[in-house]
Amino acid sequence: MKPIVQISLDLTNIEEALETAEMAMRAGVDWLEAGTPLILAEGLNCVRELRKNFPETPIVADLKTMDGGYLEAEMMAKAGATHVVVMSRAHEETIHCVVQAGKDHGVKVMGDNLA
Repeated sequence: MKPIVQISLDLTNIEEALETAEMAMRAGVDWLEAGTPLILAEGLNCVRELRKNFPETPIVADLKTMDGGYLEAEMMAKAGATHVVVMSRAHEETIHCVVQAGKDHGVKVMGDNLA
């Protein structure tokens, strides 16, 4: 299996994130991550902009969900994310809700075990 190269766009404005993403894609990156700082600064509009500019590229929305699992995953999916991130230390029900939203909206779920 070929490794997947993902860049985390942990920036605070969409213009810089799009510029960095463009450079990363030219360098051969496979996936783009809307990092937590970018989502906090720009909202889910950053996911929409990444999707608009990179329509065929997998986009990870790393909101680090701890609660509100279904709603947050659904919102990220509708914005154009292909992957969402839930914290492994989230309540079991939250994780189940994120997984269900992933199934319902066609996005993959990633777990983050940041201690």
